Order: sequence, then C-alpha cells, then structure tokens
Amino acid sequence: MKLSIVVLTCNQKGFTLKLLDTLLPILNDDRGTELIIVDNGSTDGTRQAVEEFPGLPKQTLKYHYNAQNRGVAAGRNIGLKKAQGEIILILDNDTEVTKEAVDNLLNHLDHNPACGLCAPALYSPEGALQESAKPFPGLAIKLRHLLKKGESSASELEAMASRHPYYVIGACQMFRREIIEKIGLLDEKIFYGPEDADWCERIRKAGYTIDYLPEISIIHHWQRATNRSPFSRLSLLHAKGLLHFYITRKRLF
Repeated sequence: MKLSIVVLTCNQKGFTLKLLDTLLPILNDDRGTELIIVDNGSTDGTRQAVEEFPGLPKQTLKYHYNAQNRGVAAGRNIGLKKAQGEIILILDNDTEVTKEAVDNLLNHLDHNPACGLCAPALYSPEGALQESAKPFPGLAIKLRHLLKKGESSASELEAMASRHPYYVIGACQMFRREIIEKIGLLDEKIFYGPEDADWCERIRKAGYTIDYLPEISIIHHWQRATNRSPFSRLSLLHAKGLLHFYITRKRLF
C-alpha cells in the first residue's frame, strides 16, 4: 500500500464530510490508499454519516471510535499505529484537499530523500494565507498572541519565508513510515499543542529536514480553539502541553 491518510475528528460532522468529499478522487484511484478516521468521542452522528457516505469505497476505510476525547497526540497515534502505507498523510478534519496537492506532496518526498516531513501552504476558503510554518513556539510568541492578537512577530514572518521552518502545524503533514520507526510516535503528554512542534523537532534531530512547500496549497477552515478563553479547559491543557515541551527542552525562548 502506497498511502495512508489519518484524520482526527470530534463533533465536526460537517467539516469531516466536506473533507471526505475532496478525498474521494484519491481513495478511488489505483494507487492503493487507505483512510483511517479516529473519532475522539463525537456525539453528532459523524460515524454513521461517514460510513454511509456516497461513493466511499468501504474497503479503504478504518474507523476507530474513542469513548472520550483523548487529545490530538493520543488520537493521531491510534491512527498511525493502524496505518499500513509506505507514506502517511495527517489531515485535520477541517481541511479540503485536491488530488493534485496530494500527488505533488508525494512527488516531493519521492525526489527528496533528506526530507523527513513536508507540508503545503494552507489557505482559508476566502483565500487568506495561514501562518502554518512556524518558529520555535517560545513564551514570548505565546504572550504576544494573548496581548496582540492578529499581529505577527518578525520571527513568525521569517518562518513563513523559510523553506525549512522550525515546524509546520499538524493540519496537513506528509512523511514516510520510516520516520515513525526512527523517532517513535507523537508525545501523548501533550493533549493539544505543541505536539506538532515537538514532532518536527525530533524529525530534524534525526537528521531530516522539515519542508514547507508554498507552491502546493490546500484549504483549511482553521479555528483557533485556544482563543475562545485563556481560562477554558482546552486553553489550560494547551498551557500544560507547552510547559511539558519547555521543560523537556530546558528552553523558554
């Protein structure tokens, strides 16, 4: 099998079905692709809607349901453990892809053996570019986001201009199976962010590059969940994950 697509979802049936519609040309080609959906406790009928989705080749689908929300890293790890493909594509359920974009990501990996993980540019449906290539997620950047929402720092702009940023967000990441074999799975002590920064750093330390490819693009209906309230449960879990990330690296900035 060439490609495994891992999608994490939780109570976002509409987004998930929209993504599924864009995945059909990929799942129905002759490349050999499987779709693994990990459901972190949805109660909105997502599972039934996916399993009854018109045109979905049922032999390509693996659906795993968690009774409760286990977080991003633990949820994605379930999908990574089930993946059988030589290449793995992680997608947020609020993305929309094209066959051309997936083919171009695969082509980049095929022709760049030093690349450990690659990611496309992410655009909103209205055409706004998301800052998805990132610098080290230091405390100064996080505080700036709280105090000056919507204002980018110089280091963030520099990361977006770099072919090899510190990390790319987990909304869309493609890598070879050998990466998991060499560095292990995502750190499940991080419930929600910065598991993607940790993952990319470990890939770089293993001797690979992180490649941001702005010439390839997909749609991302991005939702800054931690912006709802700095004292929400998700925001506090995010802060806990950041603290773990800083402690393990002995670095704050």
